[in-house]
Amino acid sequence: MKTIVILVNPKYSGNLGAIARNMMNFDTYDLRIVQNRDDEKPETVLNDEAFIRAVHAKEILENAKFYKTLEEASSDIDYLVATTGAVSGGDKNIKRIPMTPRKLAEKSISLKGNIGIVFGREDDGLRNEDVELCDLLVSIPTCSNYPIMNLSHAVAVILYELYNIRIDESIPYDTNVKEASKEDKDILLNIFNDFVDKSLIQDHKKPICKTIFKRVISRAFISGREANSLMCVFKDKIIGSNKK
Repeated sequence: MKTIVILVNPKYSGNLGAIARNMMNFDTYDLRIVQNRDDEKPETVLNDEAFIRAVHAKEILENAKFYKTLEEASSDIDYLVATTGAVSGGDKNIKRIPMTPRKLAEKSISLKGNIGIVFGREDDGLRNEDVELCDLLVSIPTCSNYPIMNLSHAVAVILYELYNIRIDESIPYDTNVKEASKEDKDILLNIFNDFVDKSLIQDHKKPICKTIFKRVISRAFISGREANSLMCVFKDKIIGSNKK
């Protein structure tokens, strides 16, 4: 599956550069820009500021394609997805029922061909006629106190979800750690309890300290190496206090 980003009437050059950078972060390189308003020419958004903000993703801007209509920009796309920040679905507006980016990512695993994600202008989003052309509608769940995201941030969130579910076990760093066994944790807790017993903590507070530490260790799902490191620390403290 190939992901394509389509921007309809983008307004700010800085956002365009940031979007290019986001795209390269998440292995997406096809950028298409629809400029169907007379007051907006390609050079007004694809300027020096855009290239500066793109940093090492300038190639994406250099290869960006411009179109007069969304129909032209999406003519070779198999699945077209509209994005919206203002969700108003339900029985009264069934055409505006969106899915989350994560749900889109899960569904996209089985898709073959191209998927185009369509983003509207920063201040007024996509028009109804643009949404009508799309197969699906996606909205990012956000806090009701301030639900509308910056355009480049919205692009980053959706591309992240699509990328993350595709790479699966190909994450470029090792995420596998050996969890501490029950025996490791029991030894650690015994050493900590011994440390508390020999400390200057008031006697009536010692049981509380032991309980809190046990809960912290349980919630943390620590690794075996982390458990061993903590054992060494508390052992050293106990030995040091005994020498005194």
